[in-house]
Amino acid sequence: MRTRSVALSLNGATLALLALLLVTFVAFLGMTLFNTKGEPREALVAVSILNQGNWILPVSCGADIPYKPPMLAWCIALFGWLNGGHVTEFLSRIPSALGAVVMLICFFRFYARRGSMAVAAVATLVAATTFELHRAATSCRVDMLLASFVVMAILAMYVTAEKYPGRWRLSFPGILLMSAGVLTKGPVGMLLPCGVLLVLELMKGERLWRAFSLYAVSGILALLLPAAWYLLAYQQGGDSFLELALEENFGRFLGRMSYESHEHTFLYNFQTLATGIAPYTLLLLLGLAAWRRFRRPAGGVGQWWASLRSMPAEELLAVVASVVIFVFYCIPKSKRSVYLLPMYPFVAYGIAIYIRWMVRHAPRLLRGFGIFMAVVGVLASLAMILIMLGAVPAMGGDRVAAFFVEAQGLGPVSLLICCMAVCGILGSLRVLTRGGVRQAVQWMLLDIMIIYWVFSAAIQPMVLNPKSDRPMAAAIEAVAAPDDHIYGFMSADMLRYYTAGFYMNDRIEAIASTDRPLAPSGWIIVGDKDVDSLKRFMPQDVVLERMMEWPQKSCDNKLPAKLYFYETTENSGGTNEPNKPGGR
Repeated sequence: MRTRSVALSLNGATLALLALLLVTFVAFLGMTLFNTKGEPREALVAVSILNQGNWILPVSCGADIPYKPPMLAWCIALFGWLNGGHVTEFLSRIPSALGAVVMLICFFRFYARRGSMAVAAVATLVAATTFELHRAATSCRVDMLLASFVVMAILAMYVTAEKYPGRWRLSFPGILLMSAGVLTKGPVGMLLPCGVLLVLELMKGERLWRAFSLYAVSGILALLLPAAWYLLAYQQGGDSFLELALEENFGRFLGRMSYESHEHTFLYNFQTLATGIAPYTLLLLLGLAAWRRFRRPAGGVGQWWASLRSMPAEELLAVVASVVIFVFYCIPKSKRSVYLLPMYPFVAYGIAIYIRWMVRHAPRLLRGFGIFMAVVGVLASLAMILIMLGAVPAMGGDRVAAFFVEAQGLGPVSLLICCMAVCGILGSLRVLTRGGVRQAVQWMLLDIMIIYWVFSAAIQPMVLNPKSDRPMAAAIEAVAAPDDHIYGFMSADMLRYYTAGFYMNDRIEAIASTDRPLAPSGWIIVGDKDVDSLKRFMPQDVVLERMMEWPQKSCDNKLPAKLYFYETTENSGGTNEPNKPGGR
C-alpha cells in the first residue's frame, strides 16, 4: 500500500512539474521573432530539407551545406511537414523546448526514486529557471537537444549499471540516446556519457579494463547509426563535406580550425557557469554568510577523497558528471557558455541540496532571497503593464521608442500574463514572510518561474522583435517577382543573410564565389559598408541600381542593408524588360 501511495505521489508530482515546464518552455516560443544569425541558420537547414526533399545533406543559401549533423533539422522539418510544409519560429524552437522538458522530467523521476522527492523537485525547478538552460531551451540551436540526449544517456547507462552491479552489461537505451547525440552535434554526444560513467565506475572501485571495455564498446555501437548518415552525406558532399566534418568535430577540439571560433582560456568556463546559474548565484553567495568557519577534515586530501567516495550514489553521480563535463570543455580552445549545458541539471541538484541546508541553518537568508526575487518580479510586471497600456511615454531616442511601440502591439496575452504575475507574486509575499520555510522555498521557485513567463511573453519580444530582419524580408518580397533571383553579399567570410533568408523561404542565394555565375538580372542585398566590395566583386558588364535601404542594422552582419536591382548591359537593352522594377 505504501509503495502504491509513493508511486501515486511521484506520478502526481511528475504531472505538476510537466505542466510548469510546458508553460515555461513551450507556451511563448512563437512570440519572439528571429533576431540573431544563429537561430535562422539552423532553421534554414530544415526549410531547405522541405524545399528540396533532401534529408541527408540539403543546400541552404544557394550553396552552403550544414555545419552540424541533421538531428535538429530533421526534428524541425518533421514538425514543418506536419504543418503543411511551413516552418515557423515556434516549430523551429520546439525540439529544444521538448528536449529540455523530457530531460528534466527523466531527471526528476531518476532522483526522486533514489533520494528525496522534494530535493529532486527543487533541483528540477532550479535547473529549469537557470538563465543558461532557459535561454537554450527556448532557442533554435543544437546545444539544448545535445544536452538532453547526453543527460538522458548518462541516466540510462547508470540505471543499467545499477541493475546489474559487477556485470558487463550494455545499456541499449543509453546507446540509442548517444547515437541521437552524435547525430545532433558529433562524437561529443558519445564521449561525454561514456566519460562520466567510466570515471564513476573507477571511483566505485571497478577494474579499469572491465569499465573501459564496456564503455568503449558502448561508444563504438553508438557511432554505427551516425556512421550511416556520414557515409551518405559524404557520397553527396564529397571532400567539401569531409573537410567540414573533420574541422567541426576534431579541429574545434584540437584548436586547429581554419578560423577563430570563440577562443578563451579555461577561466572563461568559471565565468559562464557563474552567470549561467543566475539567479541562484546570488543565493549561493548569500549562503556563504551562514558559514561560521571552514573546517578542514582531518587527514587532508585522503580524507576528502574518502568522503567523496562515501557520498550517496545519486549525489556522487551529480558530482562526477559536473566535474567531468566541466573539465572536458576546459580542454579545447573553443569555449561557449552553451557547451556546459549537460552539467546544469547535475549542478542544480547540488544547489537543491544547498537550499535544503539553508532551510535548516539560514532560513532568514533564504526568505530574504525569495522576497528580493518577488519584488523584482512585481516591479518588472508592473513596468510592462504600464508600457503596454501606453501609460509610460517613450523616451531615450528612436531605438527605445521602437521598443515601446513594439510592446504596445504584443496583444492581450502578454498583458494578461503580466497581470497574473503581479497577482501571483503579491500573493506569495505572505508565505515568504510569515509561512513555513519549506513553503517559502516552493513559492520562491514559483515566483522565479513566473518572472521567466513575463520575460518570455512580454520583455523579450519588446526588446528583440524590433531587431529582426522580417520587415526587410517582407519589403523585398513585395517588389521581387516569385521567379526573380535574389542574392545576398557579405564581405565577411561565412556570413549570410540568414534571418531574411528564413522569412523568404530560403530564396536568398549567397554570392560567395566568382565560380557561380549570376542570373542575367535580379536583386542583391548588401550591407552599406560592403557596397564597394560588391562592385569590385561583380563582372564589368553588370549595372547596379539602388532600390531600397534600411537604416536599422541587420541582425546577421550588424550593417544597415541596401537592396539593388542589377542586370547585365547585354540584357539591359530590352531583352528582359518585364523583369525591371519599373515594369511591374
